[in-house]
Amino acid sequence: MRMGYEWRAGHVDDAVHIPLPELPERLGEVPEGTVWVHCGTGYRAAAAASLLARAGRRVVHIDDAYARAADAGLPITTSNGETFSPPSTPPSWASC
Repeated sequence: MRMGYEWRAGHVDDAVHIPLPELPERLGEVPEGTVWVHCGTGYRAAAAASLLARAGRRVVHIDDAYARAADAGLPITTSNGETFSPPSTPPSWASC
């Protein structure tokens, strides 16, 4: 749910990038199964989780800002295209 400039700066590896303003028109691009959503602060991800849930999708809203994704052990792709997997620590998730 992050904006383009945020995505280019770095993102969770293998994530699908759909900015929140485009989500209603791009619901068909959301992968099947449980969808995990995140953004820079959690606000847009909460709105996206609501939209996805109303569309019948099972959603997990990452309960921390994107900056905490690496702390949770998620592999990150950086702005130069490199991927790194930080040491794994217990994540903080909230299921919607």
